Amino acid sequence: MIVFSNNIFRFSNLFLICCFLSCLSCNSTSTEENTETNSKKKIVDEEFTVRIYLGGNTDGLNGILAQSAISGEILDNNVHASLLEANPDGFEFRPFLATERPEIKVLEDGSMTMDFEIREEAVWDNNTPVTAKDVAFTLKAIKNPKVNSAHLRPWFEFIEDVIIDDDNPKKFTIKCNKTYLLAEAVAGAFGVYPAYFYDPQELMSVFSIPELNNPANLNKLKSNSRIIDFADDFNFKFTHEPDMIVGGGAYQVTEMATHQYIKLELKENWWGNNVDVDYIAAYPEVLLFKIIDDDNNAILSLKEQELDVMTYIPEESFIELKENKRATDNFHLYTPNSFAYKYIGFNMNRPKLKDVRVRKAISHLLDKDIVVNELCSGFASTVDGPVNPMKKYYNKNLPKIEFNIEKAKSLFKEAGWSDSDGDNILDKVIDGKKTQMSLKFIYPQGKQFYKDVVQILKDEAERVGVHIDMVSSEWSVMQKDLNNKNYDLSGLGWGQTPFLDDFKQIWHTSSFAGSNTVGFGNEETDLLIDQIRVTMDESKRNEMYLKFQEMVVEQNPYIFLVSPKLCTAISKRFKNAPSTPLRPGYWVRLFQLADK
Repeated sequence: MIVFSNNIFRFSNLFLICCFLSCLSCNSTSTEENTETNSKKKIVDEEFTVRIYLGGNTDGLNGILAQSAISGEILDNNVHASLLEANPDGFEFRPFLATERPEIKVLEDGSMTMDFEIREEAVWDNNTPVTAKDVAFTLKAIKNPKVNSAHLRPWFEFIEDVIIDDDNPKKFTIKCNKTYLLAEAVAGAFGVYPAYFYDPQELMSVFSIPELNNPANLNKLKSNSRIIDFADDFNFKFTHEPDMIVGGGAYQVTEMATHQYIKLELKENWWGNNVDVDYIAAYPEVLLFKIIDDDNNAILSLKEQELDVMTYIPEESFIELKENKRATDNFHLYTPNSFAYKYIGFNMNRPKLKDVRVRKAISHLLDKDIVVNELCSGFASTVDGPVNPMKKYYNKNLPKIEFNIEKAKSLFKEAGWSDSDGDNILDKVIDGKKTQMSLKFIYPQGKQFYKDVVQILKDEAERVGVHIDMVSSEWSVMQKDLNNKNYDLSGLGWGQTPFLDDFKQIWHTSSFAGSNTVGFGNEETDLLIDQIRVTMDESKRNEMYLKFQEMVVEQNPYIFLVSPKLCTAISKRFKNAPSTPLRPGYWVRLFQLADK
């Protein structure tokens, strides 16, 4: 669930799936039983802090509630732990909290089961074991209809129940009500929350997962006092106070200062130190996420070595860094491809933007070659649809909307827009009222890329009688405008994974209250999305992928812009710290101090 060179990502619920994507492995398992654990402890004894650039404030540090990728960057695999993660070398799954990958069975009725067991060493901060009860609780919290997790629930609707082994509380079976192409990814990727901490009164314990799943129970559940009381606490109590953020990861949030920093400290007795697996480790003693919402200030901090890690560096600044001897002496500079794309979104609910001809006309006003070559300095490639070009089912035959002023004028005319009063702004009578083609374009505050994109579009739009108001907003304000549909155009991006695409979160009509802020979709597109999710035959699924991309482009809900390279700087103070195309572009938990 998203962006990306230097902007705030709207990663929303995708960050839960990405939490297992970014781990940088040392290799697999140590061959000597005690050597690896002793090595971990020796390195941890050497105090060091990693200072990491963060492009804006979080929308809270409760991963079930947060919708921004910034929150995921802090939480995933640092504060929280999941059953599985992915090996970045080949993207195959490997166990983390779990002892091994699940045994998956597809049953005759089309349902699935997945058998897991949690590591014996895995314990919470109070030294009680991590059990299947915690897995079930986390799912119940997500499925509580009063919890602010509408953006997440579509991902987990296929999970029908968690059956806990009577003889071993660490063993359990996840029952799935249908075959789902991302079943293992979703079931293995979410951060597991401690039930004892987040639900001390055991308010959710009386509800079963099937009961929470059943739509017929929705109204009754919403009025249930236990559902309401739990949600009231969970939505507000466990999100902004460091001592109220607890997980199974190696780090604890210890300090938070809005617009300044978020500090994580290594736990003294983290369970991972007792596991003889090299990638289950944590070395830095302090992770200091420094919030700098202005790109220029961030680059200055990097040059002064006040930052150790910076991703999504603006391309022009990255070129300057490569030519700066001080920078190249102190930093490794990387440009891996990214599983991400940037876009301009149309609010399709606005009367003036309902006509696809209007949306395509505006799309013809933007020269994407300028975006690639001038704004991205060549560190990007154009994209034309919702699937990353690195994936084999990317539709290479999608029609391109080229920069064409005359075509834009023609489409506006076809849609009934003209300058009837000679004020150089197109107008049209809509619902009996004269309406001007004046548009509100919102974009993340301090993000130069989107400011420049808006300016290019604004200048060309003026030539055909379209007025654009540029509005930059702090992320929390922008998020409210998106959710309330209080905008015409938006500049954002999505982070993606190397795994199969499930389009439900972003493109299904059931996600209007979540990440589908543009209002895309109809019965036909919903049906295709639903079919893709349960089709395990690769050739059939790929045909559906190709068709869905065509349907998206036909409706033109976005101006698809570019897939950027991930311009990244990582201090040479560290070893075992390469960049990766997987979000967030580095894996800080495994950084070690370089040999002097």
